[in-house]
Amino acid sequence: MKKWFLLLIVLWLSLASGCRAALPVSAQTPEETSDLRREIQLLNLINGLELTSEQMRLVLERARQAQEIREGLRSQAAVEEMSAVLGEMRETLMQGENLPPDLTDRYRVLQENIEQLRASAEREIARLALEVEGVLEPHQRYALEHYVPCLIPPEGAERIGQAQDVKGDAALERLRAIPANRYEEHKEAIARRLMERLQKRFHAQGAIPDEEEELARILGLIERARALSDVDFGLQQQALLEELLAPYGPARPPAETAEMIARHLLDSTIIPLLEEKLALAEE
Repeated sequence: MKKWFLLLIVLWLSLASGCRAALPVSAQTPEETSDLRREIQLLNLINGLELTSEQMRLVLERARQAQEIREGLRSQAAVEEMSAVLGEMRETLMQGENLPPDLTDRYRVLQENIEQLRASAEREIARLALEVEGVLEPHQRYALEHYVPCLIPPEGAERIGQAQDVKGDAALERLRAIPANRYEEHKEAIARRLMERLQKRFHAQGAIPDEEEELARILGLIERARALSDVDFGLQQQALLEELLAPYGPARPPAETAEMIARHLLDSTIIPLLEEKLALAEE
C-alpha cells in the first residue's frame, strides 16, 4: 500500500452502538445511507455464513475487543499533535518558505510513533481474528476467503458476496486530498467522473443498471472516506476500496481467512448487528 504525505494506514468504520429506524432516502445524508449499506453487507455475511449462536457470541466478544484496540490507537496516536505539525508545515509552505529541520524532525518522529502503534494494533487484531477462525467450519472459511461486500448477493450456492478484482490503491487517497472547498463545489461531478471511469475500466460491454443509485452509493462512500481521520482511514482503506469496487470487474483470487475476519467480522459496525441477532434468537 502506498504511503502519502499523511500517514495512511487500513477497514473499520465505527458506528454508534444501538439500532435506529431507517429514514426515507430523501431524508438521509450520504453518510447515513452508506452506514445502512454497510450494515446490509454485514448482515448478508452473517446470514450467509449461518453462524451459530455460540459463534456469534465469540465474534461479538472479539469485535468488542478489536474496537477497544482501535479506540486505544486513536487516543495514543497523537492525532492533535500531528494536525498541529501539519498546520505549521502548511503555513510555512504558504509563505513560500522552506520547511525548517526541527519541524520536519517533529513530523518524522510523530509518523514513526503512529506507525509503531498501528503495527502493534494490527498484530493484536490479527490475533483476535485467528481465534475467530479457529471456531469456523471449513465451508465458512471458504466462503469468507471469496467474500466481497455487496447489497444483493448473486443467485447461486454462495449468497454472501460477489467476486471482484481489487485495484486502484490510491483512488481514495487522491479523493481525500481534494481541498474541502473544491470538493464541496464539485462533489457530484467528482463522484460521477469516478463512476464513469470504473464503468469504462471494468464494464466495457455494459454499465451499472441504475446509474443514479450507483452515483449516490459512490458519493456516500467518498464522504465517509473523507470524514475519517488519517489513523481511521488507514485502518479502513482496504475495506472501503473493496466496497467501492464491489459491483465491478472479474473474480479475484481468494484472500486469507484471518484477513477477511479482521476486515469484516471484527468491524465495529457488526457489534450492534450481532447484539440484535442474538437478542432475536433468545426470544
